[in-house]
Parts: sequence; C-alpha cells; structure tokens
Amino acid sequence: MRDARARLSKQVTPSNYVALAQECAMAGDLREARRVATEGLGQFPTHGELRRIAERIDKQDRESRLGELRSELVEGPRDAVFRELVDLLLESGDVSRAEQTATDWCAKLDGPEARLAVARARVERFIADRGRDVGQLAFEALDQFDELRGSDKRSWRLRLQITTAIGAWREARRAAARLLELEPGSPALEARFRTLDTLCADAPDVNQALREVEKTGRLVDDPTHEQESERDGLAHDVRPVLRELTRDQEIRAALYLRGSTALVQGPKGATAERTARQVREVVQSGRTVARRLGLGRITDLRLEGDFGTLSAACSEADSAAMWSSGKLTTSQERALVDLVGWRPTVDGVER
Repeated sequence: MRDARARLSKQVTPSNYVALAQECAMAGDLREARRVATEGLGQFPTHGELRRIAERIDKQDRESRLGELRSELVEGPRDAVFRELVDLLLESGDVSRAEQTATDWCAKLDGPEARLAVARARVERFIADRGRDVGQLAFEALDQFDELRGSDKRSWRLRLQITTAIGAWREARRAAARLLELEPGSPALEARFRTLDTLCADAPDVNQALREVEKTGRLVDDPTHEQESERDGLAHDVRPVLRELTRDQEIRAALYLRGSTALVQGPKGATAERTARQVREVVQSGRTVARRLGLGRITDLRLEGDFGTLSAACSEADSAAMWSSGKLTTSQERALVDLVGWRPTVDGVER
C-alpha cells in the first residue's frame, strides 16, 4: 500500500489510482478504497476501470449490509427490516431479488406496506425488462394496494410513472387528477395534468401500450437513436477505439451500433454493411427473446461456431461487438463494455 501511494504521489494516473484502491480493498479498508476511487474519478471521470472498482466497493458494502438484514429476518420477520432490504436491493438495481423479497414480505407479514413494496419492485422490473407480462403484474399490484389504501400518494405516483413511460395518456391523466385531489394546488402537478390532457386523443389503452413497448423495447421518453448519435459525436470518438481493437490479427471486425448508425472496422464496402446488418439482427433478436422469456435486459452475448466467435456488449440504446477467430482477451472484453454507453470526452472531462 505504501508503494502504491508513493507511485500515485509521483505520477497521478488512472492506473495508479486503481492500484492504490485495490491495495486498500485487499487490506480490508473499504472506506479508504472508496475515498481513493472517488478522488480518482474526480480526476478521470470517464476511466472505465476506476468506475468498475468504485462499483465493486459499493457492491461489497451493500452485500455486507444485505447479509446483516437477512440474519435479522432469520431471528424474526419485521416490517422495518423487510423495508430496508427491499430499498437496498432496488437501489443496487437487483430488481428480481427485490421483488422476491417483497413477495416474501407479503407472505409473512401481509399488509399495505408489503403490497406497496411488491408494486414498486414490479414497476422497476418493467422499466428494466419492458415485458408486457411484467407490466400487467405491476398494474395488478398497484390495484391491490389501492384496494387497501386508495388515497396513498405513493401508489398514484408509481401509476403516473409507469403510464407516462408507456404512453397510456388517459390512464396517466387519471393518475395526475387523483394526485391533484391529494395534493391540491401543486403547480407542477397542474402543469403535468394540462400536458397529459392534450395527449389523450387517440391514446392507446394500457394493454395496447404495453404490447408496443414489448415489441420495440423502447419507452415513450427514451431519446431516439438519431438524437443520441448526434449528441454523442460517435463517428469522431468511437472510430479510433475500433481501429485500435482491429490491430490484433485475430479480430476480423469491430463494430459499434446505435440506431441507424453502424461504425465498422475491418471489413470494407458491401461486406462491412452486411456484417453490421447481421450483427444488428443478432442483438435485436436477443433483446426480443430476453423480454419475452422474462430474462431481463441482456448486457452481453456470445456466439461460437466454425465462423469463430462473435462477442457483444449491449444496452437498450447501443451495442459494441467483435468478430474474432478465437476467444477475446480480458482487455478486449473490457473495451467492449467501455464502448457501450459511450460518452465522448474533451481533455478528460465527460461532455
């Protein structure tokens, strides 16, 4: 640890921040490891390895607290412990475990708060997975809670959130109207209601809206691919990274895909277009199948065969892929992950 501190003091680089944070973590000093990682991210906010080590430290802290809470539940179920457990799981993005915990809470201590926790978890799972069946379960959970406490603002906010996300404007207007009854005189709610009122003509009902979201994988307020491409300046920033990846002789192609934009290094002309089209179809099919099977949002996929290996890192907005004659190295896999959700930088500062 002393050597790592000395190296960082002599040369302030992302790799030296990473090395010191790792040494602190291995010594069991997670607080210092987090401080070092946070300081490093302040200097180099877009560095992938620094982001990952900070996330791992946070995950270790959460897992430690989750273990404590589960031990308390073994001693005896209590509403307060269940509530903190569900909140922590939702904050960490572990929506499936949050939903299962909320369901267990209902089974052991059925009550309004447990029902609301189920509704929260299912709304979050739908926002993440975008499957119609999950969306229907979320609305059912909200209805069950409203039967017990129809005047609770929390459930109506959740209902407004999900109906707005899917474009079910009439139902969203109803939720906003109910919130105005519970919070009369709120300028923000009044403005929201007026906006929703103008959108209600020919608006789909909830089931129609859920089907459309499952089909496209997109929520109403998601930015268009063209907007994201224009904002991120993809062609200027991503191509150098793709060129660097294809220097390895085993890499036949490196691609970045976002909406109608496809950046390809390796193949040329019609071959590049055909490769981009086929990779896009693979990624889109994977997203659709994952939603229909209730598996959640895919983050990576790999195909292996006589053609070699196709590896891809994916989000709902974009994907990065490499076609290689062999397996990818760890650094190549990390490069794919860093490309997804790419945000270009100027002088090390994220735009």
